[in-house]
Amino acid sequence: MLLFVFVAIAGGFLTGSAMVSFGWAAAVLSAPLGGSLCAGVAALVIMRLRGPADQAEDDTDAQTNVMVAELRGILSQARCEEPELPEAERVARRA
Repeated sequence: MLLFVFVAIAGGFLTGSAMVSFGWAAAVLSAPLGGSLCAGVAALVIMRLRGPADQAEDDTDAQTNVMVAELRGILSQARCEEPELPEAERVARRA
């Protein structure tokens, strides 16, 4: 994320210096647009280098299955460790 900030700042300076020949107002107004454009291009380049989803579909399915199994294990342990309630409290909780 910090990379995008530096690219945007550098792009803004470069755009402003290129547009200064058209006047200071044009340079000041075009610098933010050029910086944003450069940050967008950098984001697209990084997205292209990382691949479509950074992982294959099978990898995310496997990770999800492992996480669900772990959560179910924790839930079953939590259910087993509950103390047995007296009959009066069980009836009161059902109502």
